[in-house]
Amino acid sequence: MANSGQEWITRQNRPEGMAPAASARSSNGLRPRPIPHNEPLGPHTVVSRVAFFLAALGPGVLGLCADNDAGGMLSYLVTGASHSLAWMVPTLLALVFPTLFIQWLALRLALTTRLPYSKVLIRVVGRPAAIVEAVAVYGINSLILVTEFMGMSLVLRQVGLPIPLALALTLGLIVYLTSAHVYPRIERLLLWTALANLAFIPALLFVHRAPHALATAFTASPTINPWFLLLAMAGNAVAPWMVYWQQNAVWAGTSRTRQQRVWDLSLGVAAWVVMASVVLWLGALTPGSQSAFQSPIAWIFRRGGHVAGTLFAVGLFDAGLLAACTVSLSSLWTVREAVGRGARCPSEAPNRGKWMAVHVLTLGAAAGFVLIPGLSPGWVALWAQAAGAVWLPVTLILLGLVARNANVMGRRAIGPLAQVTLGLVAAVFLAVGILGLLA
Repeated sequence: MANSGQEWITRQNRPEGMAPAASARSSNGLRPRPIPHNEPLGPHTVVSRVAFFLAALGPGVLGLCADNDAGGMLSYLVTGASHSLAWMVPTLLALVFPTLFIQWLALRLALTTRLPYSKVLIRVVGRPAAIVEAVAVYGINSLILVTEFMGMSLVLRQVGLPIPLALALTLGLIVYLTSAHVYPRIERLLLWTALANLAFIPALLFVHRAPHALATAFTASPTINPWFLLLAMAGNAVAPWMVYWQQNAVWAGTSRTRQQRVWDLSLGVAAWVVMASVVLWLGALTPGSQSAFQSPIAWIFRRGGHVAGTLFAVGLFDAGLLAACTVSLSSLWTVREAVGRGARCPSEAPNRGKWMAVHVLTLGAAAGFVLIPGLSPGWVALWAQAAGAVWLPVTLILLGLVARNANVMGRRAIGPLAQVTLGLVAAVFLAVGILGLLA
């Protein structure tokens, strides 16, 4: 068994452009998936550049747009409403670097190992550690899914649908959007779905508040613990599931060049910053009290106007829908590849076969949790993001162990500077977690 593992590692370290030998297979019988790296852009025409740009859109844009999920947008909204912009705007800008760095590292692993992330973890840290990580990430993702259903049900309740019917409709829609047998088809459908995220921008433009409210949001004292808000924002910026999503979606998706992969990731980070900023400003222009935490949609309609409220509702529903699809698929990839043999072919959707039952049961449990009386959507959203930030240092340590392993990464193993940077990021998240929970 050790010899076969060493053979797999040797196959991974062959120079770029050389196809892996036919005998190089992962533990689930899969050959490492060849991913093109340095293909030329092609003719320098406007049409070719537009085609290049559109073809680049994929896991990076989806992952970062889904990172601004319903729970994340609700937490940004109540953060802005709680007069915390003096803390949170600098924090948002400071989080750009670790977000880009971690996602770049996950992409580097994906392009080098060309295998599912859990399978790579098993080879580096062993199956028990990989299973513990997978179960923990699955649990955090389940809590995140609760916030997605909360956000979507709040929107549908605003138009008069009872909560049970709203939950049933959203559950059916998620299952439908993720029902394709191959992942690339799901990816294309979700990219079209992500367009509705743009509704947050006109929502800010139509809000009925005076601009001087922003000055108040920067100068007034926060109404809740700013360290906890910072923890929730950090967890929304970099969630553990995003590492798995980046690696697995690149492995299972359509072929793209390395240049397109990097562009896709950079555009995703830019979209994340813009949308998060827009919703922070929106909350700051409609400051409120505990009503913002209890019923955010109704509060936006009342304080921001009907047009702003409608547009925000559209964006929130789309954010929840997109995140519910990506987070649930990421959960299945994580657990399936850690505890089972995994996919029969790379492009197979992770919810095929018996895993469809796990997919539906997980979504159903998250939707059913919303029916518990007395839940505060704003607070649940903050705690869901905070939980991800608390566990993130563990995920980053495992990521670093893989990324620095020369047997797996070959000449693409990260050097001392990147290792120290990743260690500092993990330490900062750990410190913020302690302060956020104890301060």
